[in-house]
Amino acid sequence: MQNAPDTPYGKGYCSSHNIKGTILEGAILQDIQRQIDFVMNDSEAGAKYLARKRGNIAVRTAEDSKRKREIEKRIDDLSKLIRKVYEGRVLGNLPDKTCAELLADYQQEKDTLQAELDELLKRSETMAQNEADVDEYIHRLKSYAGDDTLTRQMAMDLLEYATVDRYEGEGKD
Repeated sequence: MQNAPDTPYGKGYCSSHNIKGTILEGAILQDIQRQIDFVMNDSEAGAKYLARKRGNIAVRTAEDSKRKREIEKRIDDLSKLIRKVYEGRVLGNLPDKTCAELLADYQQEKDTLQAELDELLKRSETMAQNEADVDEYIHRLKSYAGDDTLTRQMAMDLLEYATVDRYEGEGKD
């Protein structure tokens, strides 16, 4: 399928790029060595990594806590409404059709909110894992102190992903 001429895809909008493997490996090894130097020479390295990791999620954590309280209150309100609908039906104050519609709507909203609450709780448990993750990462970094060659195992142990930015050196961009 060809792109239409006015769509921002294809050769007309993006040139080919390539990076020599040795340059990429060198940049990755240099970054790993910088991090090793940091953890070896800074006694606060663990706290700084943890603070950075928490800083990235601090806003989300506050929003999640607020949303969690809102959801819990609404689920409680829905439970009360469901009880009132049943009581209204038992007392004969509410027609069957209306009762069934209200119960279905309330239960659907409650199920949706419960799923969202479960996801928020799962995310907060994941955040609690941060400290152990930072300790493990620092341990792995220290195990490669003094290595001057990027190995497959080192990359697997230390890299989650590599971001390649625009080249600012000499030569063609």
